[in-house]
Amino acid sequence: MLSRLRREEEGFALVTAIILLTVMTLLMVVALSAGNAAFNLAENGARWSRTLGVAESGLNDAIGRLTADRAATSDCAVDDPVDVCTPIDGQDGEYQVSWRTVGAGDVEIESVGYYPTMTGARQIRKVQILLEPIPTFRYALFSASDMEVKNDQNIAGDIYATNSVTIGQNTTICGSVLSANGGVTMANNSVVLKSHTFPSGHECTDKEGSVWTGGEPGIAMSNGARTEGDAKASAPSSVSPGCATQALYNITGGTVEGQATACGTITSSVPNLPAQPRTLTEPPAVVPLPAFTFDPTNYPSLNCYPSSGTCGATNTSATAVTQFNAVSKSDMSGSFAIWQTQPSKTTRIDLDGLSLGGDLTIITNAPIDLGNTGTISTSVPGVTVVIVSLYVPPTGTTCTTNGGDCSIYGKNSVVFDSGTSTDPDDGVAGVLYTPGKMAFKNSSNSAEGALYAGSMNIKNGFDIVYNSRIERILGFGTGLEQTLWNECRPTSDPWACL
Repeated sequence: MLSRLRREEEGFALVTAIILLTVMTLLMVVALSAGNAAFNLAENGARWSRTLGVAESGLNDAIGRLTADRAATSDCAVDDPVDVCTPIDGQDGEYQVSWRTVGAGDVEIESVGYYPTMTGARQIRKVQILLEPIPTFRYALFSASDMEVKNDQNIAGDIYATNSVTIGQNTTICGSVLSANGGVTMANNSVVLKSHTFPSGHECTDKEGSVWTGGEPGIAMSNGARTEGDAKASAPSSVSPGCATQALYNITGGTVEGQATACGTITSSVPNLPAQPRTLTEPPAVVPLPAFTFDPTNYPSLNCYPSSGTCGATNTSATAVTQFNAVSKSDMSGSFAIWQTQPSKTTRIDLDGLSLGGDLTIITNAPIDLGNTGTISTSVPGVTVVIVSLYVPPTGTTCTTNGGDCSIYGKNSVVFDSGTSTDPDDGVAGVLYTPGKMAFKNSSNSAEGALYAGSMNIKNGFDIVYNSRIERILGFGTGLEQTLWNECRPTSDPWACL
């Protein structure tokens, strides 16, 4: 009986082994599945990253082409059904890339990367970047020679002149004043401040409020003149035997509320910090007037006078200015280039009565007269106006606030509508630029932006508020720089991300 019971237990070990083998097989299957899933995830991640690298190759290709030639075109435009490009660094994948010029010369580039190919894509990534001109305009007022700022002017922003700066009485400057090779003269009650609220309501803050000179006679302040920041009267390195017996490069009169340092003597009131006379310091660096290069491909829908031939200074017309002056100046927008044969003070572009319907750029080799323009208003908020005169008056001629042979001239009430004083993004921001001579006369002139000239004479108050909207202007500087990167859904509309 017992023997029979033991025989009935036969096969129990086999059943147990089969169960264990089944469990182990299931576990192995699970482990293999998990490993395969992890591998697939890792591979997909690697492909995803590689596809971004392919798209970035398209961006680099576009930047290289545009650096060499702004009129370059793409060999493999986005959405082309056939043409693709491959990365030059040997990466697997294909890309398509397109670009366009927008606004004031900004360039948008769109690149789509495909892995492993466009027709058999397992991964697709689209990226866009924005290229903008390198910042060039840093000062509210800039003169490559002397600068004369007459009475009662209000300036929010820094001032630079290669030579001397003369500041009229009752003038308020919220910013710094630099004279690389000359001196600064401040008339009665003129002030250089770190912060200020102007009568217009504009708030100016976080400025240095300093005066720095590198030439004779140094800094000369009359009664009531005041510098809220530092005052430094430096001397050129050629000064010999140094500052020990120097009769020039002084700081005289008025009040310096910061640190006063001079190669010569200091007679100004310095109430807060010990004065440092007879101290040699490096003068400000000479800043060249930004050079302008005209390239018609920078300006979409360019209006050129003359209209035939290649637009540029080598293709001129004796009637170019006359034709442009006949165009209505009401609600102007777009880009205009006017190339006059033998320009002179008798072939002036007349911008009297100008108003804006959008961004406006005017480039010419002729002089420009803003006349009694009044308020340059705009029907579109936040527009930019760029006025460039490449005209340089003949040697021996004069341009003053009473006129003469000027490159850019205006009088009475030339006002760029600034919109709300507390909003820098509305209203009109403007750049007036010339390597020649600029002059404005009388009060009530005002603008947000900057004035840049070879020489400058401003009488009785052209109020300037520096606006950073104008720091990047096409045609100036040394090229373009990337200011925005964005990745888009591959199915999104072209340019939707930017």
